[in-house]
Amino acid sequence: MSVYFGGSRSLPSSPIVAAVVAAVVAAGQSVHVGCQRGADQAVVQSCVPSSLVVFAVAPLLSSCAWHVRVACGLGARVVVGAGGSGASIPARYLLRSIAAFQGCNQAIFFSPGSGSLAVARECMRSGLPVFALGEQPAPIPSVSGQWVASSFMGFSCWQWSAPSQLSFV
Repeated sequence: MSVYFGGSRSLPSSPIVAAVVAAVVAAGQSVHVGCQRGADQAVVQSCVPSSLVVFAVAPLLSSCAWHVRVACGLGARVVVGAGGSGASIPARYLLRSIAAFQGCNQAIFFSPGSGSLAVARECMRSGLPVFALGEQPAPIPSVSGQWVASSFMGFSCWQWSAPSQLSFV
C-alpha cells in the first residue's frame, strides 16, 4: 500500500514531516509525493529512497527540481511528465497529483492551501480518506462534510468527514 503526501509550498521546516513519513515507511507502506518545494520537498528529503515515488511535472529528469534529482540519484523512483503536456501549468500540477495518488490508500496534507485542497477534493472523489496536519484547514471545495479532530498513525490531525461518515466519528 501507499500513502499520498501533499501540502503547502511554503511549509516551514518541521520535524513532524519526518516523523509522519518515518511512521508510514515503518508500517511497510510506500510514499507518493509531488515535485514542489515546501511540503513535497520536506517529504522527499525525509523518506528513504527505496520507499519513495516522486511524481514530477517536468518532462525530463534533468529539468526537475534539485531535490527530485538528488532523490533519484539515491534510488527513489521518479515519474517524469506526470501532469501531461497539453494542459496549462496549474492544470498539470493537479493532473500530476491525481496520478500520484492513484493506487494509494490514504492522503495526508501538511498545512494545505487552496491547491492542496483541490487535490484533496479529487482524493475524496476517488474514495481516499483525507487527513491534514497543522491548523484546521479551510473546507475542501465542492465536497460536503467538515474537518474533524482525528489521528493518523498516532499523530493528532484533522480528517475530512463526509455527512455519511459524521455519525461514525
